[in-house]
Parts: sequence; C-alpha cells; structure tokens
Amino acid sequence: MSVIATFYLETPVLRRALSEVPELSVSVEQQTATDSSPTTMIFWAGGDDFSTFEAGIEDDPTVTDPVVLSEVDGTRLYKIHLTEKGEELITYQSWAELGAVFLSAERSGDGWTVQLRFPDRESLQQYVDFCRERELTLDLREIHSADAKTDDSRALTDVQRETLLAAVEAGYFTVPREASAEDLAEDLGVSHQAVSERLRRATESLVRETIGSSKDDRSDE
Repeated sequence: MSVIATFYLETPVLRRALSEVPELSVSVEQQTATDSSPTTMIFWAGGDDFSTFEAGIEDDPTVTDPVVLSEVDGTRLYKIHLTEKGEELITYQSWAELGAVFLSAERSGDGWTVQLRFPDRESLQQYVDFCRERELTLDLREIHSADAKTDDSRALTDVQRETLLAAVEAGYFTVPREASAEDLAEDLGVSHQAVSERLRRATESLVRETIGSSKDDRSDE
C-alpha cells in the first residue's frame, strides 16, 4: 500500500543562494532529469530581494543557469539546473529509483519541508536510510496511507496550514477584509510576498484535494 511521507530535510543544494535571503519563500513545482541532461528544478520564489537571490545563485556551486519563467504578484517562477556537485548532493535520483512521486517541497528554516508518495513503507525506509548514510538531516513528520480517505488538511504543509489559520483568525477572508497580507506578514515575521505565495499554494492544494475527492465520490455512484 502506497504511503505519503512528510519530512524535514536539510540539503546543501541551493543553501548558499538561500542564505543570502532568509526571508525568501520557495516552493518547488517540479524536479526532472534524464540520462543526457542534468537535474532541473522549477520553483516559485517570493520576497523583496530577487537581485540578491539571483546573485547568490551565481555564487552557489550546486546550481547554474537560472532562468525566470514568469513573474506574478511579486513572485517569480525560476528554472535552474544542478551542477555536477549538486547532482552528487541531491536525493532526487534515490527516491525516483525507488518509485516515489514528488508532491511538494517548501523552504523551512535551514532546510525543506518535503512531501513524497512512496510505493510502500519499505521503499520509504530505504530512502530514509539513504539520506542518513550520507549524513543528511531528515526528520519524519507524518506518514499516512495514500489509499485511505484523509482529512483535507493533510494536503497542506505545516507552513501553509499556519498561514491559513493566521489569515482566518485575523479576518483576511472576511468581507470587508479586516487584515491585509502586510498585516499577516508582520504577525508571521515574513515578507508580504511570502504570505501571498503561501496562501496561493495552500488554496491550490486544498482545491486540488477537494476536487479530487469529489471526482472519486462521483466515480462510485
């Protein structure tokens, strides 16, 4: 039975670039690789200092060739390639070979909150062993069956859930609105672009989870 694992992971990939912009939010959309090309990462970034981040990418030995694919509401969609050094440090090849499917990855402190779907608990344990053998910090936060019906909140990362709850409690969703993104940013200690990106990602995750559940329900009728 397949399982969904949520865990905190520290990796040297992008570490130098991100250390220059501690308030920057990052949400990975996709990771891909082929035998003939390096691993590609596509991610959204939200913050106030993209120029410093992009300069940091140029100095980061793990990534190269940054390209801005899109810019929306103070956030940018980037594509980067891993260098040979980055390929040695990333865990992508390991979980891909184990048959895992990428669900989400968000910057969290000095590392990432990652969610992957594994074919079974054995393959998850193999991935955990792989990371620990390489002395990567990995802290499992949650494991649940991917085949069982679950609460919609499981679709959210801890950061997304925290931001949504703060928005509800502050009156961000009321009409008229009682709190702005800037107010939430001040309460959470992040930039308003980071708040906007978290809310966008959280809303998208909940919509996908809800629509997916509705389709499943209709298929049984």
